[in-house]
Amino acid sequence: MRMLKLSALALLTVPAMAAPAAAAPAFPREAAPPVLVARYNFDGGATAGKISDLSGKGSSLTVRGADNGTVAINTEGAGRYAAFPVPCAGTTPCARAILEAPNSPDLNPGVRNFRWAASVRVTAAQMKGKANIMQKGLAGADSVWKLQLTGKTGRAQCAMTGKGTTQTYAATSSKPIADGNWHKIVCERTATTLGVSVDGVAGKPATVPATLSVDNTMPLRIGGPNFGASSDMYHGQLDDVYIQVG
Repeated sequence: MRMLKLSALALLTVPAMAAPAAAAPAFPREAAPPVLVARYNFDGGATAGKISDLSGKGSSLTVRGADNGTVAINTEGAGRYAAFPVPCAGTTPCARAILEAPNSPDLNPGVRNFRWAASVRVTAAQMKGKANIMQKGLAGADSVWKLQLTGKTGRAQCAMTGKGTTQTYAATSSKPIADGNWHKIVCERTATTLGVSVDGVAGKPATVPATLSVDNTMPLRIGGPNFGASSDMYHGQLDDVYIQVG
């Protein structure tokens, strides 16, 4: 009888243990592509002193002038470009002009990756020290990002100052551009690097803190910071302005 019981027990089926679920493969999450938040190419001209945004996200630019200054929209080939008042040597105030768009959250990158760019044409005779091409914010007032030219030969410079600090970080082009030819300048903040390139050639970058944040209530201004007596006005020509976030 014992042998029969053992045989019967041997025939019992033991349920199999469930195999552990395979872990899902870990794939790195792709970064979201940058978003175009403002673009101006001036091909549509100015209507009632306004230049339309082409990104679908930005605001129109308003032409503002002082001392009879204005921004001319000139034609070249199949396109158009903006021309700012030339410098003057007289004792009377020089004609000045800027393009301005209102404050927008999309123009305040905070700590996000950020790119701003423009095509410029300027001569050495049009340089009078620094020339601010485009910016949001003012140095010494909260925070700022900007693109400017420096010196008589016009080296391109991308600069940022974060909230809560007066420390300015700047990336400078390897060569000057005040030679009367068109040049595309690109400024880009990526994590802890602020870079500049001219016609695809990288200049000297700057290392910025990962916590550097630009967020202010100032408008976007193109062609100068304001109409102060010693403001760094831009006196050349401009085309293909755009701004990307992310």
